[in-house]
Amino acid sequence: MAKSPKRLLLVGSTKSDVHLRNYHSLIEGYFDEVLLVSGNSVDFCETKVLDFRLKNPITIWKTIKQLRNIIAAYKPDVIHVHQANSYGYITAKANKGKIPQVLTIWGSDVLLLPNKSSVHRRMVQKALKGADKITADAGFIEKNVTELIGDNDFTTANFGIDLPALDIDLEKKENIIYSNRLHNDLYNIDAVINGFAEFYQNHKDWKLVIAGRGNNTDSLKQLAASLLPNSAYKFIGFVDYDTNMEYYQRASAYISIPSSDGTSVSLLEAMASGAIPIVSDLPANHEWITSGKNGIISEGNVAKALEASLKLDLVYLAAENNAIIEKKATKKANRKIFLKIYKELRKR
Repeated sequence: MAKSPKRLLLVGSTKSDVHLRNYHSLIEGYFDEVLLVSGNSVDFCETKVLDFRLKNPITIWKTIKQLRNIIAAYKPDVIHVHQANSYGYITAKANKGKIPQVLTIWGSDVLLLPNKSSVHRRMVQKALKGADKITADAGFIEKNVTELIGDNDFTTANFGIDLPALDIDLEKKENIIYSNRLHNDLYNIDAVINGFAEFYQNHKDWKLVIAGRGNNTDSLKQLAASLLPNSAYKFIGFVDYDTNMEYYQRASAYISIPSSDGTSVSLLEAMASGAIPIVSDLPANHEWITSGKNGIISEGNVAKALEASLKLDLVYLAAENNAIIEKKATKKANRKIFLKIYKELRKR
């Protein structure tokens, strides 16, 4: 009798598919078949498209019923849903605990969404309670989960980074500060520009390179033009993987100061490339950075943080961050964590 294939049903948003693409790559090969259910189709995995918007009760119920039918027909060994938002809520309602279910939190879904309203809070709680196993890329999030639903089975894991980013040549570093977060209010790129402009007054041989795009791109360009000469900054838009890696390698410092965040892949990539991480004072960042040793935790004054970064021992920093990444943030290390979760759930 032929052995039945191992099947994973993957559920999550692909409005921007980079996160699920990275995750699919991380666990690729363990399951014989992977089916993604999302609001948009993708090119890296077989996809079924459903409407996960919470527009009205009729639409929600229709999507729950459609997902329930997909689960029944596909017969997955494990369901892995990403984010405790409408995707987690609808999946929990559709599955009803019948198939072992993993929920991966991305950060704002637990840190911010429950505070929007009592309805949002109940939605997040339902998503969390529907999971047999919960993961997040930062350990501090476990406290938030426990406050929402009580005891839970939580594991810290991230999606890992590629080892080629670990090639470090400090002699090739330039006086570049690299920013590559989205251009929306959450990421405070305006504060980066303002802080760099103040720092630049005493360090005219430095340059700010800003990657990415977003709703605030035009206003950010206007801000930079009003504060800095053209030679002191550069907007490079969204960049491909190789270009992103090139700037990590060239940059002496990397800056990311969002108001809320989990463990960002860009921080891990910067650490792996020997760039000095300058990050906001958030719990997740404290899990990776000891301020004044292997990076700088900014307490709000960006110019001061940039000045402090110049005093760090780059040889020590590069070696320390390389060791941290090898132990906690490679794809190999995190693949083992997720595959262990899957194996445990498949035995139940």
